[in-house]
Amino acid sequence: MKQRIYSIDVLKLILAYIIAFFHFGTTIAPGPTVAVQVFFIISGFFLGKKFYARSFADGGKAYGAWDYTLDHVTSIYPHYLFSLAAFFLYTLARSLLHLAMSPGWDKVSAIALDFYNQIPDLLLLQSAYRFHESLNYPLWQLSALVIAGFFVYGLLCRNERVSRTLLFPAAILMIQSLLYSGVDLWENYGFFYLPLLRAFSPLCIGVLTFYFTTTPYYARLKAKKVVFNLAAILSAVTIFVYADLANIFLITTPILILGCYDGASWLSVLLNRRVFRNFGKFSYAVYLNHALVARFVQARLMPGVQARGIGLTQWQSNGIFFVLLTVYSVLTLFLVETWKNKRRSKAAVQ
Repeated sequence: MKQRIYSIDVLKLILAYIIAFFHFGTTIAPGPTVAVQVFFIISGFFLGKKFYARSFADGGKAYGAWDYTLDHVTSIYPHYLFSLAAFFLYTLARSLLHLAMSPGWDKVSAIALDFYNQIPDLLLLQSAYRFHESLNYPLWQLSALVIAGFFVYGLLCRNERVSRTLLFPAAILMIQSLLYSGVDLWENYGFFYLPLLRAFSPLCIGVLTFYFTTTPYYARLKAKKVVFNLAAILSAVTIFVYADLANIFLITTPILILGCYDGASWLSVLLNRRVFRNFGKFSYAVYLNHALVARFVQARLMPGVQARGIGLTQWQSNGIFFVLLTVYSVLTLFLVETWKNKRRSKAAVQ
């Protein structure tokens, strides 16, 4: 039975709320860009964990990049599709209402175009090569994660040693230097689409971080218990206080992950508890649903409240958003997980 690292799940949930509040108009340290990059590094760590467990021995012949990508997509797609469908139906209902109130061929063509524009989103290809104006726009991160993850896993299967010692370090240095130069994060850079590079580089960092746990150096580091634990705690602090300072999070995030990965560390003793066992799935629900809830609160709820002469502070607005997002995410998580469990039960019977 696989043991979850609940401390990392807690970190993922915090990052999901940071991203959610940014799209609601409130920036919380370390900010959305760093939060996304840290999330990618965590994903790269587990990509490396799967590679060295399932594909390293035979170079991916039994379990290759396509197998990994298919498993990854299969695990997230039910939740992804539910959130996308809910957002699309919400906007479609508004479009149909406007069409009924003021008929016109321009509105009909706009609705037809909305259906057409969902094709890249349905295929998780909205981050492929050129910018695509997605409906549930924050989900470009999942698309970039899936696409970049395929190439990272494929390179590992092709030649693990060359990738680990040459290609990945070079990619990290070049890509992070490019991103830190102030280039537009939403444009192409030659053949490459920058959001894919934003995913590729931290995935490589995550893979190298996991590889470090397979070396004797990790055991030696853990042996220095006080230094190791203080470094992990200090890394957690710097991610939320100084993360955007000269890309320091690229160093502190791996240290934090190493601290969480060690079951005997102070962070693990504090956070590796069953009360946090659903935080990993819940973090995805918050991330997938926050754009819809933010749209509803800002476009429907807040104008209605203000029309009644009720003034709300930013803290009150954030509180309403937090409560609605949490409740809605719990509901969607329950519905999707119930559906998945029923499918598993039917498959087991057959």
